[in-house]
This record gives sequence, structure tokens and C-alpha cells, in this order.
Amino acid sequence: MDPWQTLTTDYEQSRAREDSLDQLMEWDAQRSLIGPVEGKTVLDIGCGNGEKAIELVRDHGATAAVGVDVGAQFLTPPDGADVTLLTGDLSTLDEIPALEGRRFDVVLFLQSLAYAQDRGRTLRAVRSLLADDGVLVVSMAHPIRWAVERSERDDLRLGDAYHTVGPYSYPSRWNEDVTITHTTDTFSSIHNSLTDNGFRVERVLEPQLSEEKKQQYPHKQEWLAQYVGIIIFRARPV
Repeated sequence: MDPWQTLTTDYEQSRAREDSLDQLMEWDAQRSLIGPVEGKTVLDIGCGNGEKAIELVRDHGATAAVGVDVGAQFLTPPDGADVTLLTGDLSTLDEIPALEGRRFDVVLFLQSLAYAQDRGRTLRAVRSLLADDGVLVVSMAHPIRWAVERSERDDLRLGDAYHTVGPYSYPSRWNEDVTITHTTDTFSSIHNSLTDNGFRVERVLEPQLSEEKKQQYPHKQEWLAQYVGIIIFRARPV
């Protein structure tokens, strides 16, 4: 069984907490790079339970959204919302029949692209699914976050840990009985994976808590001070 078929519920419960970084800053930052979606179609790859795809249609005016996730633990879209949630693996997007021939205005990887087995294949598939004037938004754990964790875990110097690009396995923070594996990166490896596969990076964002939220949630600010958080790329097709 894919670990995400076990982890989806645990992940969504963690993400829904009032003090989750997704609630405090990440989703707002992601939406700022997505931009207005009114009248647009959206593909959310690695969509979890589909909540964000649903929100973009229900609350922000997207005409339609498709979510893809291997976990298949989906919410039920509200009546009248053109939202389709598909069970599928982001590593084999080019094998999902329901996506064949589709084009989208916005494609999202929100904390999911690092789990692709062949990132180049996944990004090339996305390029074929994205309208020529479309927008790709990729949100990932910041490379420094994994460098610090590897440095602490494996007793490496920070520079060595940062440049140790490749598979990284660890017990999930949402369910320690499940081990997950993904790719770790440098800033340049993320950037180059996009530019090598048909995209031009337009903007990069490294969100942090507002001063008010730093005071309200000091435990979250303490974690960010050590591990930095996420990095978000907005890209256009070449």
C-alpha cells in the first residue's frame, strides 16, 4: 500500500489545526502566487483530500478544478461545484486517462512535487496539461529545512547536508508508524528542474509569520527560526 493511502487522513487533521503553518501562512502565500483564479481552470496535483481545489471553485471563482491524489481520501464537492477528484499518482500523470487531452490555466504542486519518482517526467506531463499562457505554482519544503534536519540526524556539517541531494527517508511527522521518502534539493536543483522541463521561473517566495502571529504562536516561530519553512515558485511555460 502506498504510504499516502494511510497518511492522508493524518496529514489533513494536522493541516486543519489552528496552529498549523498551512493555516497560519502557507495557504495565504500560495494563493498570492497563484493569483486570481476567477474564470480559470485549476489542476491540483497531490491535492490531499481536495479541500483547496474545492475552495478555489467555491470561494474564489475558478470555473472548474481537478484534483489528483494517490491517497483517495476525498471530500465530497458541494452541489453545483465543477470539481473532479481523481485517484492517481503524480509520478504517472501521463497515464491517467481522465487527464488526456485536457488543458488547465493553473497547475499546482502544493508540497507534493518532491514525491515524484521522476521529476522530469512529471513536469513534462504537466507542461502538456498547462495552457500556453498558464501558471504553474510549486510549493516545497525549503532546502535549508532538510539540510538542517540531515545535519542534526546524521552529524553532517550544514554545507555537506545541503548538497546531499537525493532520496530522504524518515518517520512521518503525522504518523510515526509510516516511513515516507522524497527527494531533497538545493535551491538550484529545484530551479533547474523547472527550467530544464519547459518552464520559466517568474517569482519566488519564502513566506514567514507576520509579527502578530509570531507573538501568538511562539512555538511555531521557534521552529521556523531553525528550519526556515517553505519556498514557493511561480513559473510560466516556455
